[in-house]
Amino acid sequence: MVALNQLEQLMTEIKKMGDAVKERVERSIKALVEKDPEAALEIIREDDLFDNELIVFEDKTTRFIAEKNPHGKELRSSLSIFKMAKDLERIADYATNIAEIVLELKNEEYIKPLIHIPKLASLALNMLEVALRAFLDGDSDLAEAVCRKDEEADNLCDLIFKELTSGELTDGQLRSIRQTVRFNMVARFLERIADHATNIGEETILLHTGKRVKY
Repeated sequence: MVALNQLEQLMTEIKKMGDAVKERVERSIKALVEKDPEAALEIIREDDLFDNELIVFEDKTTRFIAEKNPHGKELRSSLSIFKMAKDLERIADYATNIAEIVLELKNEEYIKPLIHIPKLASLALNMLEVALRAFLDGDSDLAEAVCRKDEEADNLCDLIFKELTSGELTDGQLRSIRQTVRFNMVARFLERIADHATNIGEETILLHTGKRVKY
């Protein structure tokens, strides 16, 4: 029962980390849309917090395994939680990357309104939220539904690339090229967040069904 309580505590903490990471990405996109350098700086300053949290998860998971010697599903669950912590830390890094782009473009007028980037962010973050819920609830069907959304995120990322590269560069070419590159980077970061959500979904399916799937 003690081991189970420790495992439940790890699951509670991974949910808190997931919520914090999701909120961090939301803030980075808001800062990008609103061209808010102060918000971007705050996000960048927080980066070490998530790096440290991953170290804490590694320590707690290692200690749990060493002290309690869990077997079967308990062992697989603890290893899955650590994998998820790495996914979440990487997503937090993408928020930092987006915030850095906000600072790069803070004094520029955007070449076009940001419509599909917030849409992609919403999709990727919804995938992350549902993937975490599927893991915590042990719902492999819900996890599979998340994985099936990955193609939609890929397609939206491709659409953003096409939109940004299809226009005529008649004036302010340097600004247009720089922003095209940066906005495509943001889209790629968001697409990778969707990939990490898919990883969590795949891990949930493996944990609860024993099936190894790849989307």
